[in-house]
Amino acid sequence: LHVDYVTDPGSSPDPIGFLFDTLADPVSVLVLAVGVVVVAGLVLAWARWRPLEAPRQRFVVHGQQYAEFIPWMVRLSVGLVLVGGGLDRVLFMPTIPTSAPLALLLLAAGFLILLGLAVRPAAIAALAGYLVALAANPELIMMFDLAGGLAAAAVLGPGRPSLDDLLRAAFPRGPGARAATENLGTGHFDDFVPLVVRLGLGGAFAASGIADKLLVYDQALAAVDRYGLTSVGPVAPELWVTGAFLVETALGLAIIFGVLTRASAVVGFAVLTLAMFALPDDPVIAHVGLFGLASVLVVLGGGRWSVDRTLLQPLGERLRPRRD
Repeated sequence: LHVDYVTDPGSSPDPIGFLFDTLADPVSVLVLAVGVVVVAGLVLAWARWRPLEAPRQRFVVHGQQYAEFIPWMVRLSVGLVLVGGGLDRVLFMPTIPTSAPLALLLLAAGFLILLGLAVRPAAIAALAGYLVALAANPELIMMFDLAGGLAAAAVLGPGRPSLDDLLRAAFPRGPGARAATENLGTGHFDDFVPLVVRLGLGGAFAASGIADKLLVYDQALAAVDRYGLTSVGPVAPELWVTGAFLVETALGLAIIFGVLTRASAVVGFAVLTLAMFALPDDPVIAHVGLFGLASVLVVLGGGRWSVDRTLLQPLGERLRPRRD
């Protein structure tokens, strides 16, 4: 849930004080501590006994066959966001209105990416526009998944199905045909795409926890009251806000650093699904990129530059019981 999209701006003068006041309540500390212990216990138990390991391995191996569809998945993830922003005349996110010319540019870039036509230049132009807009509107950090997706699209190219691919087949010797369609995310750059997707998706989750929960805690408390969340989970509203801040930030950091990447992406997908269907006022367009990039990580995993590959995989081999 992006509380900034469903509540009026409010005053949140002391986020750190709010956090410490919440943690001064013994009940809140107990609930949070139990949650941390349960999650840590489940992770360690999985690392030690590896339940459903054979199905997990089959899932990973079969998912590798989906690699050829990754460019298409990325194009859908970012193209729909750009088209939605252009149609609604907003600058990447629902709370920042924009002018008609800029909306038209967003719409054009989105359609080009969706159709698979001039994907690389369209993605680079849209990424540059996002970074310029981010400098003027820091709240756009909550759409950082868009930056990760656009960077991945610029590296991957159009893939298939795409108009670029069809045009190259029709005019194989046409100028720029290879440059337009070649997948740069291969060979030495195999792990670049998982990295930028992790940075984008994880950055968006972490920003949602920090900038959209803790730093605007008054708005977050208003959202808790608006949706009656205390009747769903009978804890103080302050604990709801603090818990959301901790969960989203921890999930974002786990994805950024590649900690249990596939599992973290699945959890993120579940959180997004819950927010979209349980809280109908949250704009769907704000979640499309997150859904798409989470799906990409489920297929690709964390890649070589991740805690999964460098630390957890060797540690798991040590913890796994030996069979004599």
